[in-house]
Amino acid sequence: MGVCVVYLGGFGRSGSTLVERVLGSVPGWVNVGELVDLARSVAPRDELCGCGRSFSSCPLWNEVGRLAFGGWSEEVLARIRSSHHASARQRHLPGLLRPRGEPSAALASLRADYSAIYRAVAEVTGARVVVDASKGPALGQALAGAPGVDLRVLNVVRDPRAVAWSWQREVLRPHDVSGTDTMWRIPARRSAAQWSALQLEMELVARAGVPSARLRYEDFVADPVGSVVAASTALGLPVVADELPGTDDGGLVLEPSHGLSGNPSRFRSGTVRLRRDDSWTTDMPAAARAVVTGLTLPLLARYGYAGARAPRPPQQRTHADVRHGLDERIAK
Repeated sequence: MGVCVVYLGGFGRSGSTLVERVLGSVPGWVNVGELVDLARSVAPRDELCGCGRSFSSCPLWNEVGRLAFGGWSEEVLARIRSSHHASARQRHLPGLLRPRGEPSAALASLRADYSAIYRAVAEVTGARVVVDASKGPALGQALAGAPGVDLRVLNVVRDPRAVAWSWQREVLRPHDVSGTDTMWRIPARRSAAQWSALQLEMELVARAGVPSARLRYEDFVADPVGSVVAASTALGLPVVADELPGTDDGGLVLEPSHGLSGNPSRFRSGTVRLRRDDSWTTDMPAAARAVVTGLTLPLLARYGYAGARAPRPPQQRTHADVRHGLDERIAK
């Protein structure tokens, strides 16, 4: 039996963790976090699941591992890491976009393992849609050919200057049980280059035929319910507003989930107030801001981000502004 997967793609620090959790709150949907990190960091380091338990003591992930592989053995984890390294890293994307003949043994293995995990998650949770926020375009394209997987891609994008500023901050990573691990920090120039590269790759994935849509983080913050309804409709998996955890004053009510890795917001639950962090407009050094703007300028215009000017505050955005770019299907 097949399973539908919504794969969130794009660059880190773009809000995918919150988007993933909101989608996972829809009846019949479940979010698994950044599944790409399960074999390479979460299981080996026994990091915390979104439910607050360590991976090895989480009942859901134990049952998923048992159903998929008979357990999360080191052999299974090593195989997933090896096949990913050999077939679905960024350098493999050109070959994945132009497949020739049968897939390599590594790619076939990766697809089979992810398919087994997705099916097990769906069986354990009773969900019909699994939300995976792994983000990498190459992995998304690789999994589009997984047996029994109906994969749709949602490109979550955020103003690259806000992204670059976020990457330069030191943020504690609470997933690690040591309590001392911090999230990566990336220089502004490198962040801009990677943002542009990944966004172009996301467009190539969409043009290759994978059902795709785009969601701007700024629009999600301004109207979380309306934006998710529009994005899900663009993916061919429409949800209605009443199925989403919105509040009358624009907040979100999020229950703990079993998502893995991602942003520290993974562990926030209850009523969550969304706010658009535009601190880059005042705190980011002018030289760094100019570099990021220059390196990303063509895509800034394409995605509706105005030059080097700060975007308008959410309260000044009209309904038309909110919808613009949300349910835009990427041109094939």
